[in-house]
Amino acid sequence: MNHCLKPRIPGLIIFILCFSFFARAQKQPEYILPASAFNKEEAYKMLEEGTNSIQGRISLKKRGWVNYPGFKDKVLLYPVTPHLSEYIELKKKYNSKKKLAAMTKEAAMARIETKTIDDKGNFEFTNIKPGKYYIVSWVTWEKVTRNVVQSGPVSANYNMLGIQMGGGSFPTETHYDATAYEKEIGEYIEVTGDGRVITVTIAR
Repeated sequence: MNHCLKPRIPGLIIFILCFSFFARAQKQPEYILPASAFNKEEAYKMLEEGTNSIQGRISLKKRGWVNYPGFKDKVLLYPVTPHLSEYIELKKKYNSKKKLAAMTKEAAMARIETKTIDDKGNFEFTNIKPGKYYIVSWVTWEKVTRNVVQSGPVSANYNMLGIQMGGGSFPTETHYDATAYEKEIGEYIEVTGDGRVITVTIAR
């Protein structure tokens, strides 16, 4: 009976090790929710149709370059509720692989959605009531790193006796690597009165 078990032991160990590895790799972060309850009726009442418009532009400046959301990228408008305000504050503290700020699903869906109208981050919301809102979108930007690498053998000068004179030199070439990052850009906007066109610039 012992002889039958022996061949299975290495496979069992490998299975346990693989299962442990994948369990760690797939571990989800701990989601931190606002303590304030989400008031669905209050939020959707704020999203009822009004007579105002909000026109604006979203941009992000990195390393001297101005970046914008892409053409037809999403721009979201949320009514400002205690739940949303607390979530935005929590994001400043919990934004890692271990702990991540989050809203309830109902709060995340209580919004008006539009899209950018060009590749310069311009957008427009129409039929907005007076109130306080949070407008947010996402901008992708690239970080470029420069590396100089050797591209050929060392060439050195030798004297008549075959002795190397100086340290020599080698040809080089420059490689550029780009890594894309996405950053959330958002800002509070207050709308007052009726029949107005509000112009905003959301820049970071």
